[in-house]
Amino acid sequence: MRRNVLFILLIVSFSCFSKSDISLEFHMGVGTNGHYEIGGTMENKSSETLPYSALTYITIDKNCVPSSAKVANLGPIKANGTLEFRIPVDGVLSSYRVLSVSAWNDMGVPVKVDDKTAEIIKNRDAEFMNSCKLKRAGGAH
Repeated sequence: MRRNVLFILLIVSFSCFSKSDISLEFHMGVGTNGHYEIGGTMENKSSETLPYSALTYITIDKNCVPSSAKVANLGPIKANGTLEFRIPVDGVLSSYRVLSVSAWNDMGVPVKVDDKTAEIIKNRDAEFMNSCKLKRAGGAH
């Protein structure tokens, strides 16, 4: 019986330590004077500072051809804080897509990250693909 109680306490304790409430609140591509970047905000609603975070993305050119995936290390996110990031992009930024967002603690354990923008972008996919089909067929420039 005592082993069962210790096992249950261990499971409850581990889930408390490994659970963080991280979210990608916002992101957008911006450009001026030939300099382009992807910027955004991540929020940590937990009491644990996470020393590591990263964003994986692709750029998409004006002909709807995607680049290879790139990973940008964003750095630490303070407990109950926000992290504003800016990722420089080489060349002209016509479009981009966030593939994943990650954060992990000082022991290398990933935490759950909620992308608040994912559903909005997913709802625009059909329109985006139709536009790309037209561009690729030479119907729009």
